Amino acid sequence: MKNLIQSSIIISLIFSTMFSQESSKASVKSGDRSVSPMIQIRYDNFANENFTPSSAIGMILKIDQDRYTGFDVNTSTNETRILMGWKWSILGISVKEVTLPDDNTVENVNMYSFGVKYGILDNMNAVIEYVLSGDSNTDDFLRLTVGVQF
Repeated sequence: MKNLIQSSIIISLIFSTMFSQESSKASVKSGDRSVSPMIQIRYDNFANENFTPSSAIGMILKIDQDRYTGFDVNTSTNETRILMGWKWSILGISVKEVTLPDDNTVENVNMYSFGVKYGILDNMNAVIEYVLSGDSNTDDFLRLTVGVQF
């Protein structure tokens, strides 16, 4: 019985690899990719004197030549964001963990961002966003981002 199971698994693997082979090459040019990873350096509240840089990592899905969507995660500020963009504009909906100053409790805050995206080099861009806070304890701020897509 064990030999029958092993031989049926081997036969199915052989047939699946035979039928899955294509005559074309499997490599795709980076300009033709529809899903791209990205790494960003963010400067939250960069208009003030006390801003600190942070990093974010995410994925971008190209819908067509002008539109895209995706997500990114900033681990230093525990912010997770969903992105939508069209040509040079960018919109974001995010959730961020904020420590309240009164009793040091951690609360999730909804944040909404909109801004502009400018291509610096082939896969490098700069983004300036206005981030609206959905909480009375967190102020709205400007965010400057420099990112690279692969």
